[in-house]
Amino acid sequence: MFNKKNLNKIPKMNNIHYIYLIGIGGSGMGGIATILVKQGYKISGSDISSNFIIKKLSLLNIKINLQHDAKNITNNIDLIIISSAIKNNNPELIAAKKLNIAIISRGEMLAELMRFFYGITITGSHGKTTTTAIVYKIFKLFMLDPTFVNGGFLKFSKENAYLGSSKYFIAEADESDKSFLYLNPIINIITNIESEHLDYYQNNIEILKKTFLKFLKKIPFYGCIIICIDNIHNYNLIKQNKNFLKQNIITYGFHKEADLQLYNYQQNGYKSRFYLLEKKKKISLEINLNIPGYHNALNSIAAFATASYVGLDPIMIIEFLKKFKGIERRFDILGHILPYQKIKYKKNIIIIDDYGHHPTEINITINIARKIWPNRKLVMVFQPHRYSRTKNLLNKFVQILSKVDKLFILNTYSAGENIIKKANSEFLTKKIRELGIINPKFINLTDYYDIANNIYLKLKGNEILIFQGAGNINNISSLLISNNFKNLKN
Repeated sequence: MFNKKNLNKIPKMNNIHYIYLIGIGGSGMGGIATILVKQGYKISGSDISSNFIIKKLSLLNIKINLQHDAKNITNNIDLIIISSAIKNNNPELIAAKKLNIAIISRGEMLAELMRFFYGITITGSHGKTTTTAIVYKIFKLFMLDPTFVNGGFLKFSKENAYLGSSKYFIAEADESDKSFLYLNPIINIITNIESEHLDYYQNNIEILKKTFLKFLKKIPFYGCIIICIDNIHNYNLIKQNKNFLKQNIITYGFHKEADLQLYNYQQNGYKSRFYLLEKKKKISLEINLNIPGYHNALNSIAAFATASYVGLDPIMIIEFLKKFKGIERRFDILGHILPYQKIKYKKNIIIIDDYGHHPTEINITINIARKIWPNRKLVMVFQPHRYSRTKNLLNKFVQILSKVDKLFILNTYSAGENIIKKANSEFLTKKIRELGIINPKFINLTDYYDIANNIYLKLKGNEILIFQGAGNINNISSLLISNNFKNLKN
């Protein structure tokens, strides 16, 4: 029987009831699992170890196996979703193929979730997680109740996924494995394009740029491309293809040609202020943020452009931008190390946790810290992420990491990659030392307590201690911030 109440209800996937996610502990996979369980599907999954995401999913009564085992795959499973980190020899994947269960990637599932919504995606080499969160926060404060999937967690609500009731679906779109090509948004933001994840693009940035262009062409003619032209690759992409792209295009940045031009940027501690010139309207607006950095000013204007494009009031958008408090592990000030009872002189050490793992991101972290605390020594604990990234960007890593006062380098977080000897942590330490600016220390330990103790004993006090990396390095910072040491000797 026809029922008007069902007009806006998202149709369920026919014959799909039980869904299993292999690699469920990743941020993107965990977000998808959250949406699916809220939609009423039976969800379970697996990963190799527990983390914050898995603990959150367990609270939703999602059963999670902490190992990949063929026995976990049963014939009552209707659909398998796999993370991009899952290899072809994964025993659960092999078992699913033997049982002829439908198998799709994370990107394909995200596309299906977005299919019946007004899709808003955020892409780019850097800044997409924060920008996605700002867009979501604005829409949420406007009471638009959007659905949301992101690669990072908002600081206070601890959300990285939410099933809303409106037509809007806001999502971080991942270019790292080309999975963003599955998506068909109406609005897309491109923050920047850099030499990142080139292993998926034949180590050729030109192929990466062509893939971004292919994605932009998928946006409908009535949709909108919002793009930062401070980035040279973004600038050339639009300049060279503007006549071929039929969509609305809004450029933003400090660049003099930007439609939305930022100017007079000032940073005061952790806060920032700047002005925005809307050239078409010929008006100038003052913007105040509670997050620091040029990059966050740009992220906020990308979100401003998105909200304005769908018709939200600009003055209210500006007020809501002030309410954004940031993302966990993005220049995340965790607090102070409490002086250990046996070593009283090590006082006033501020710990920062940052997810950045590319030289450009690390450089931003260093510059912000120098700006906020110009008179403090900067100590960084860096965990390289992937041997391939270290190999491809070795010289840039050496130059950027040499900008801190003291550097500890941990073993590489491989993310499943095979070891590359001339791109491991010991080799990176050697190359930085050879540059002659600082004398880095390679900590060849695996136990979190041992690493924490090793670092603490070498601190002098009144320092800024930054834990930098996308792997499991935050497990160490959490020990220090909680003053949780064992067998510490001065």
